[in-house]
Amino acid sequence: MNEIILYEELSMNAHPAIKTQVFDGWILRFANGYTNRANSVNMIYPSNLNPLRKIKFCEEIYTSQGLATVFKITPLTVDVIDISLEKKGYKKITPTNLMISPITKCDTSKAQIIITDTIDPKWQKDYFRLNGISDKIKIETDMIIQSNIQNKTLCASIIENETVVASGLCVVEREYAGLFDIIVDSNYRGKGLGVDICISLLNSAIKEGARYAYLQVVADNTPAVALYNKLGFTNCYQYWYRAKGNFRTL
Repeated sequence: MNEIILYEELSMNAHPAIKTQVFDGWILRFANGYTNRANSVNMIYPSNLNPLRKIKFCEEIYTSQGLATVFKITPLTVDVIDISLEKKGYKKITPTNLMISPITKCDTSKAQIIITDTIDPKWQKDYFRLNGISDKIKIETDMIIQSNIQNKTLCASIIENETVVASGLCVVEREYAGLFDIIVDSNYRGKGLGVDICISLLNSAIKEGARYAYLQVVADNTPAVALYNKLGFTNCYQYWYRAKGNFRTL
């Protein structure tokens, strides 16, 4: 369980919420409703209070901010809580694998890979374009989230025909490198650019003292899972979210 706590802490720090509140071992995260990772109840540490009363409290505080109440369920979550949420109408959504791998230096096939050690406006502009994010509120929120990262950041971009066609983000904390936001232009997929982005980021992370890597991938994203398996990543554990009604992830 200590390993799971470690990766939960690392991943929360790498994708920080705008606001947080700690409640009897649970961490409530808020970010204007943008992404489940930054807008959910995370049950990380031992609790003492009645779970049903805690669920009600969480519902009240998220509702007061105009947000849906979303609970992240990991192997750290007591089974009775997941069962109770299901009985209350919370549906299981977005099963996700946290995958891990030791880092070894590898060569890439692409020469035009740019690595920077800051999240600069140029990288962000390409990141939003590649992800198809144009909503002003989402962009502003994501920029705040990225600016709140307190640990070492590495950004990668691949240029083809003077245009960025792939990008990715790596956050290094302690000896661990987290890979995030790996995206390749739909017209350039199938050429190994995703692999090149990951390898380039991990090679740079080694220089920052990283020895291990982790990432999160939606379990039914078969192409992405295959890519990460190719890079030597294996499943550490699976988590999912509980949400009500027709709630959709952002």
